[in-house]
Amino acid sequence: MTFEEIEKFYQKDTVTIAKELLGKILISRNENEIFAGYIVETEAYLGEFDRAAHGYGKKRTPKVEALFEKAGTVYIHSIHSHKMLNIVTCEKGNPQSVLIRAIEPILNVKRMEENRGKSGILVSNGPGKFTKAFGIDDRFYKTEIQIIEKNMFEIENFSDTMNINYIDSIEESLKNFNTIKDKLNNLEGPGKYIIPQVFKNFINTFELPNKEKLSNEE
Repeated sequence: MTFEEIEKFYQKDTVTIAKELLGKILISRNENEIFAGYIVETEAYLGEFDRAAHGYGKKRTPKVEALFEKAGTVYIHSIHSHKMLNIVTCEKGNPQSVLIRAIEPILNVKRMEENRGKSGILVSNGPGKFTKAFGIDDRFYKTEIQIIEKNMFEIENFSDTMNINYIDSIEESLKNFNTIKDKLNNLEGPGKYIIPQVFKNFINTFELPNKEKLSNEE
């Protein structure tokens, strides 16, 4: 995405952003390693009026301060020992975000398997699983999603900043997906979205998670 595209992207509401993040590529630089994968599951959190959101009631504490930053800021929180990556979606002071719940690996998969001690679908079919696979931790807290400028699958094209994330879409790969994304499955109630089984020929590195497989089993 260019700077203009990112600005336009974050002008949308949080639920729309949660849906439109599906199919995009998340690229992460963790020190001298690059990890990448298609975003295949997201969840929208609607801030001060959403009881499930960390920004509910606009309560500000040091732990949730990143939620009150501008759109594109990374908010990392922990559930037990697992790190969760959220992207802030609104203007400063409005604590809405999208949780990235699952990734389909496409780059550095072997290293992800080593980080997880798992293979196949169990590598990244949950929010705490994919962050462990990518090596994402509290060092990413309050960083900003960066603009794609060059081929970000090459380490020399990154900025000098360590522990940073990029999001981009490959238009040729996504053109069929974009025509039917209004058919995305709503999973387990409002706000949670997943690329359904109908897309298994589009996302084909491994079998997509379904409702039964989206357990917290690590």
